[in-house]
Amino acid sequence: MSVGLPTDKMTVDNTVGNLARQIQVWAGRVPDFKAWLDSISDDDLTKPPFGYMPADVAVLRSATNDMLALTQIYLGQIDHTPASDLSTFVRRLAGVPAYPTFP
Repeated sequence: MSVGLPTDKMTVDNTVGNLARQIQVWAGRVPDFKAWLDSISDDDLTKPPFGYMPADVAVLRSATNDMLALTQIYLGQIDHTPASDLSTFVRRLAGVPAYPTFP
């Protein structure tokens, strides 16, 4: 037995199953969040209770646009060509990752 968590069929099944569930959850939640965010003006986002700086509002809107595009690609609702990095603004919102990933 090696040190650390075991890697066996059950571990692989649990990992991939949890990843699949997470995709299903975000694919349902992103459009709802985007619709809610779109109902608020940029000006209102700079005032209480939000208090964002205008540059932060731009990042927030760009990230949610990219997340919506990812959702629509995943659901087969849009084509995405040419290829582009849809993680740029999302990574800015995510902050320090809990688990480092490869770029």
